[in-house]
Amino acid sequence: MKMINNQNYMMGNYIKRPSNQIIFILFCFFTSSPLLGICQNQWQTIKYKDITVQIPSNWGNKNTIYYHEDINVTEHKISAWGKDKVIKSLVIQWIDTEVESNQYIEAMIESQHERFPIFKNLKYDDIANVDFYGLEAKNLHFHLDFTKDNRFEGEYIAFTHNEHTYVVLISGDNGFYKSDEYNHILKSIRHNFPETAQQNVNNKQTSLAEYNFTRYELKNYSLSIPKTMELRGENSLMSLIAEVTADKLETIKKVKIVDSDVVFQPQGIDDDKNFDTQKKALALYSRVLISYHKGKKDEFFRWNENLSYTKQEYNELNKMYKDHLLAEYNKVKDMEVSFNLVSVSDIKIAKNINKVVYIEQQHERSGLNGNIKVINYYLHNNDEMVKLTLSYRISESNLWKKDFDKIIDTFSFTTNK
Repeated sequence: MKMINNQNYMMGNYIKRPSNQIIFILFCFFTSSPLLGICQNQWQTIKYKDITVQIPSNWGNKNTIYYHEDINVTEHKISAWGKDKVIKSLVIQWIDTEVESNQYIEAMIESQHERFPIFKNLKYDDIANVDFYGLEAKNLHFHLDFTKDNRFEGEYIAFTHNEHTYVVLISGDNGFYKSDEYNHILKSIRHNFPETAQQNVNNKQTSLAEYNFTRYELKNYSLSIPKTMELRGENSLMSLIAEVTADKLETIKKVKIVDSDVVFQPQGIDDDKNFDTQKKALALYSRVLISYHKGKKDEFFRWNENLSYTKQEYNELNKMYKDHLLAEYNKVKDMEVSFNLVSVSDIKIAKNINKVVYIEQQHERSGLNGNIKVINYYLHNNDEMVKLTLSYRISESNLWKKDFDKIIDTFSFTTNK
């Protein structure tokens, strides 16, 4: 292993592969490859499991998986939304069992009525039989008139195929409903899409405790998060239809949620409709923070690189991580925030169950109601890196530690490099 050069090893808020000169990488949002036959930069293709769909290139999206242990059913979902101030959203959800299509629609409506009172005001047509590009399906149209010229409108489309039941929920304002963009999205939906690369990802280990976790599959990586945690802002379906702006969830919580800045918090904090649940959740402290960083080829270690250091090299690397952490806390002090660094552990170099190499650094800091345990994982993949940060109040370790210790082994990159 080459010797470490202290002057060229640090990179902004990250620590990277040794190089011959200092390279500061600019943070950037994800870009999508244009589709052949479609106007470039207009559409992006989302592929998840056996579903593919085209959405506008300026839309946000995420994929989730949820296991219903009580009925032994796995639910997959693609969510997509417009990032401008116009109301546009798409949800494709499916379960690994067959139920009557109209019953699946009715179950979704009932669930939405319970969670989101605004849905109780929607006006529904009768469920009708339709042909959904060669499949027998059920269709339910709905609408809500806000003003004379302002209408929210959409439809459910449900069908069964290959022992699975699917439902498509697409909706928006009167400028989006049945527009060319709206129709293109619906026509682009395909099932049983051949996905060699995706199948390879699905074969990766996620955790023996997967049933107690929700799987989140982002564009460049995936991992599982305990069900005791929620994605900040996710608890409101309105984030997918009416209250998502250019900064996604900014209109609700004034928090930006993008693939390069993902925050999970105790379940219930965003539940504005249940004061008792929200109050209990706010009394707890735990966070899962994920930062994605795109670099240049060979800038970081390979995803499964075997890292070995002499004692002197390790000590130097360990000191750099500690110095970097101290510098970060000194910045916090300069902002007059009363968080103090209590202790720092030596770094650990290891691989998770999927053989992804990472550098781990743990420390303890002060908190408003007790000290906080913080674990940083730096996961490398040639030209990209993910910083995964887990933290929780030490006095609440019985609530978080057991599950949090399993998160690192659920992590995998979409493409190993």
